[in-house]
Amino acid sequence: MLAKLIGGALSYAPRKIIIDGKTIFNPGEELLKEQGYKDVETTEAPTVSTQTQQAVPSWTEQEDKIVQTWEVKPAQPDPTAALQEMQTQAVLAQIAESEDKTLGIQCMALFPTYVQDKQHDAGEVATCPETGYPYECMTAYDGTVQQDWTIDNRTLWKPWHSRKAEYALPWEQPTGAHDMYKAGEYMIWTDGTAKKCIQDTNFSPEEYSQAWEDA
Repeated sequence: MLAKLIGGALSYAPRKIIIDGKTIFNPGEELLKEQGYKDVETTEAPTVSTQTQQAVPSWTEQEDKIVQTWEVKPAQPDPTAALQEMQTQAVLAQIAESEDKTLGIQCMALFPTYVQDKQHDAGEVATCPETGYPYECMTAYDGTVQQDWTIDNRTLWKPWHSRKAEYALPWEQPTGAHDMYKAGEYMIWTDGTAKKCIQDTNFSPEEYSQAWEDA
């Protein structure tokens, strides 16, 4: 690789040069060096272990080559990641404090996918690997020991219900008071239609139609 150092920046050798009014395509290395181009020697950047420093490259011209050099200088960390993390934590806190889990369903992508072989704690939220829908852990357990305790167990993990029809999730048969449908919550029935719960119930529209109305 051949280049010239112009104003502190590299200008790489072109594929076409003009000498004495004559155009030469794909000039050889010897001819380019006669025109002032030199070999370029790159070096490895120094390791920087913090976000408050950065390795800044520059070039030094020597008699027969141009050498890359590095200098560690102060840096201003990009605040974008920190601001995004703060916003995410604020949203997660709001979801945890609210009985209405509509926001949690809207933001389900923020939650990790369920992994079996780990300790699970009450209040933990994970998404089902098959559907991507969020569930909340009701009972702490060690998934590495209790292999038959999974996110598919509705006595261990309860589904969230939306209070907005546009974020309704498919119907799931409740197993107790912890995952029953409450008045004002929506679900998608087996025929694909959205249904609104008008009184707290553990029963489906087929079992107890008085508790449901079309959304």
